[in-house]
Amino acid sequence: MQSITMPKALQLLLGLAAASAFRGPPHRAPRPLLRSSPNDAPPSVESRTTAPGRELAEALTNVNLYLVGMMGSGKTSVGELVSRQLGSYTFLDTDATLETATQRTIADIFAEDGEEEFRKLEGSIMEQVAAYVRLVVATGGGVVSRQQNWASLRQGIVVWIDPPLETLVQRLENSAEKGKRPLLKDDAAATLKATLEKRRDLYAQCDVRITLDGDENPSAVAERVVKDALAFIRANPPKAAPEPPQ
Repeated sequence: MQSITMPKALQLLLGLAAASAFRGPPHRAPRPLLRSSPNDAPPSVESRTTAPGRELAEALTNVNLYLVGMMGSGKTSVGELVSRQLGSYTFLDTDATLETATQRTIADIFAEDGEEEFRKLEGSIMEQVAAYVRLVVATGGGVVSRQQNWASLRQGIVVWIDPPLETLVQRLENSAEKGKRPLLKDDAAATLKATLEKRRDLYAQCDVRITLDGDENPSAVAERVVKDALAFIRANPPKAAPEPPQ
């Protein structure tokens, strides 16, 4: 197995050499769960910087925005759109970063080394990503299953993208998608249902929950993420850093 120690691939994908010289203060506010009603979904937005996005970028004070949720929940599509709305934030997908860093597919890692070894690699990527600032990060579906990863997630704002189980099944049941998902070898519907039940309480530790009503437009979901993340920060402002000793 190939070990990961800040691979060049990660640095290239982040594209934040200047930003990596410092870190924003970790978010230490109380973490109540903020739910978004599916009936509040706004119309689609264009893939560009928006006023609410710029406002959220400023409110985040450099900390990362992490998207969690089941496989097929749309974290990558939504994350890319959110980063464009923020303008000053870069998008990163941890699964794609892991594959680039190891020069192996996730399916190959699962098949050759097993899930536990994959989770260790995923944890290494998460630790390294947490050393950067101003990122919108789409995480793997199982990232919440390891307590060590929450040490990284808790340094930012965590958003759960939560579509209905039926939507997940519809998106992932075709053979092409199943081949890319090591956990979907046989009955996709049964596997997704069991996996969601196992992880539901872990996802619920998020800061913001975006509950979807079916297969919603990614642009509309991205706008809801921006709106609700901003509302969460306003309700739970980060504590001011203590003054340095004289």
